[in-house]
Amino acid sequence: MSSVKTYYIRGEFKKRKRKISFGKYVRALNIEDALEQVYSVIGSKHRVKRNVIFINPKDIKEITDPEEITDVVIKTFTIEDNLAIPKRK
Repeated sequence: MSSVKTYYIRGEFKKRKRKISFGKYVRALNIEDALEQVYSVIGSKHRVKRNVIFINPKDIKEITDPEEITDVVIKTFTIEDNLAIPKRK
């Protein structure tokens, strides 16, 4: 059974003749799923197509130490085993 890993992916995308750099922490089963998630989030948040998002394979890093993670939500999901989702009333 596969376990969920944390990845840090850096890249850039073009928007209105400008290059905008980004770095995202994502949790996924493998690198392909992590890339798919980054393309989806950047595309929907910044309204850019996938063909203007550039990610170098050298800029994909698997994070093994949770203390390296700066995103609070991703860090919490990495550290905590039994997160309880509150029930809605």
